[in-house]
Amino acid sequence: MKKTIALTGGPSGGKTTALSILKEAFGQKVELVKEAATLIYSGGYPRKDNSPRHTFHGQRIIYFVSKELEALAQETSNANVIVCDRGTLDGAVYWPYGVEDFLKEMNTTKENEFKRYDLVIHLSPPMDKSFYQETSVRTETLEKALEVDQKILDIWQGHPNRVVIERTADYFEKAKIIKNLVAQIVNSQE
Repeated sequence: MKKTIALTGGPSGGKTTALSILKEAFGQKVELVKEAATLIYSGGYPRKDNSPRHTFHGQRIIYFVSKELEALAQETSNANVIVCDRGTLDGAVYWPYGVEDFLKEMNTTKENEFKRYDLVIHLSPPMDKSFYQETSVRTETLEKALEVDQKILDIWQGHPNRVVIERTADYFEKAKIIKNLVAQIVNSQE
């Protein structure tokens, strides 16, 4: 069975930069699974963060697209290590009706979501506003991003193999740490 890693954390934590560096470093030894939320929102789904019904349906779509993208990678990739841009449990943080309702709606449990990933790597966003940028997909202010980051830290607490990479302005420093963690898993799969 292929090892699966989730890169998680608040907006602008460095996940995209880390994924690029991992692909460059490991090539075909890793399969990258894109973030479903970016695909959904950049593909035209109406993002209305102040609308619980839009958020409800959006997070359902993101959850199931994430699961399908991960399943496709497991079934079709020749790589032994799958690296996901976000984990399926991240959606519970954005769910308008609470974590327990999210789990019930998705017909899952926190433990089942934990089992999906052999390693969870959490990257926190920088504290400095000069390193944080809102985009058409990343609509949170830095203050909201830090709040989301804390909720993501909380939701993944208890995962048996979680690494939290502390806040730093240097995305490349974070990427180096991630590269070393992934190298250990890639080497163990060879």
